[in-house]
Amino acid sequence: MVPNLKSCFSEEDIEIQVITQQDYERVYDFLSLYFCGNEPLTGSSEPRDEVVMGMDFALSYIEHGTCLKAVLKGSDEIIGLTITGPKGPNEAEHLQKAADANCNTKLGKIFQFLAKVEREANVYERYNVTKVLHILATCVDVKMRGKKLGTHLYNAAIETAKSKGFELVTADCSSFYSARIKENLGWDCVNVAPYKDFHIDNKQVFCPDPPHESCKSYAIRI
Repeated sequence: MVPNLKSCFSEEDIEIQVITQQDYERVYDFLSLYFCGNEPLTGSSEPRDEVVMGMDFALSYIEHGTCLKAVLKGSDEIIGLTITGPKGPNEAEHLQKAADANCNTKLGKIFQFLAKVEREANVYERYNVTKVLHILATCVDVKMRGKKLGTHLYNAAIETAKSKGFELVTADCSSFYSARIKENLGWDCVNVAPYKDFHIDNKQVFCPDPPHESCKSYAIRI
């Protein structure tokens, strides 16, 4: 728990730091607690109790030096984080290979859906760019929700991308709320993939509760 958590704060109260390998266990625990069970793809597909998965894939992004954590100044406790990393023009193929490797498992179905989303968004061709930073996951401490910390993390990710020579930042928003933040920040919505349209063996795979209805892909040129 974050000690003496403020009910309101300014940007001066928050410090954004690059996530390193030394943070691995704490980041794993934070994602497990605040992301996996709440994210519509993992939380609404079967088996429902299998939610902590694909973590090695997500945390492999740490090595790129682009993943960020938010802490309150004076405390090393993580209150939010964003997992980001470069993706190439063949990302859809890589995701499909991951889907095939995981066969008909829950994780394999998620990879298959994300491969479809990636093909439809087609950002490299759409924007004619050569270097893209992708936001894979963002989450915040439940006590910090509604305080624009997600916006703060997204803006920090954009600044990190600029400093490393990326031309575009992208995100596939499986959550209604993360998509709304991108809309409010003026990101381009480049694709919408309704959950009701994604079936395997004639069965809808993802059945989240409202207001989550689709995965929306966003991009912003920097």
